[in-house]
Amino acid sequence: MATPPIGLTHAAVHIHHVPPRRRCVRHCGVLIRSAAGTGTGTGSSVAATDTLSAAFWDYNLLFRSQRNECPDPVPLRVTEGAIPPDFPAGTYYLAGPGMFSDDHGSTVHPLDGHGYLRSFRFHPGERTVHYSARYVETAAKREESGDGGGGGASWRFTHRGPFSVLQGGKKVGNVKVMKNVANTSVLRWGGRLLCLWEGGEPYEMDPRTLETLGPFDLLGLAGPNDEKPPGNAPARRTQRPWLQEAGLDVAAHLLRPVLGGVFNMPGKRMLAHYKVDPRRGRLLMVACNAEDMLLPRSNFTFCGQFTHLNCSNHPDFD
Repeated sequence: MATPPIGLTHAAVHIHHVPPRRRCVRHCGVLIRSAAGTGTGTGSSVAATDTLSAAFWDYNLLFRSQRNECPDPVPLRVTEGAIPPDFPAGTYYLAGPGMFSDDHGSTVHPLDGHGYLRSFRFHPGERTVHYSARYVETAAKREESGDGGGGGASWRFTHRGPFSVLQGGKKVGNVKVMKNVANTSVLRWGGRLLCLWEGGEPYEMDPRTLETLGPFDLLGLAGPNDEKPPGNAPARRTQRPWLQEAGLDVAAHLLRPVLGGVFNMPGKRMLAHYKVDPRRGRLLMVACNAEDMLLPRSNFTFCGQFTHLNCSNHPDFD
């Protein structure tokens, strides 16, 4: 069984042990190749499949909507080579957009496609891999997928999205611009599996069933629109004259209720790109304010998370 390829994906690997490194080449569909020295294929057979028409077809398949989920793990059939006997046991998670067109003529940019999480589970002592896939049940996905997804769902896009324009949806008076689709990256940290998005809270998933557990407050703000009190802003600012800085503060206070109340944007926009400090065992995340996209300044909140997922420190910087 081969899995349909989807473009713009990000992966995370969770393994039980780390054996010596071996050469492993990943192909679309079944991400398996035999170890170095065990392959039996020839160069001519590889060249026969590497044609312009095949490459063009593969590229178009990257942006095909995936309307089905696979909640129950199914074994994959190895199409080439074999799984090495000492291949590391664990789970390979892959996240990316899965829905690009609805049933009413609208098409969205891949960056606005709803998050689709897949897992490839390699079992210890067995030369088999099981595949499962589910959509991240964000608030936008539940609204736009009709009866909650699956092959019989009727999809209707209602959010315009920052990179898309609706063709068959409501355009005039539609303030649904930003939607958290949790499709940018996937992270396994502190025993939790998180699907991240560039501009909102991550969604926590069950590592085995891929069931959506809900939004996860990684910054620990736990307030309306994830907004911190204005008093937490740094007191000393020397980049601009005080009158200009005061004008920006007034503009920010006026924009926050509009962006949060009308456009339903979070006050703190968590970014999906992270860094792991292996020396200290710490996860480093960064967030910015919603109004930063409209003002000539940026406010960044840096957060250091240890493996127990308690926010150790999150200072603000302008």
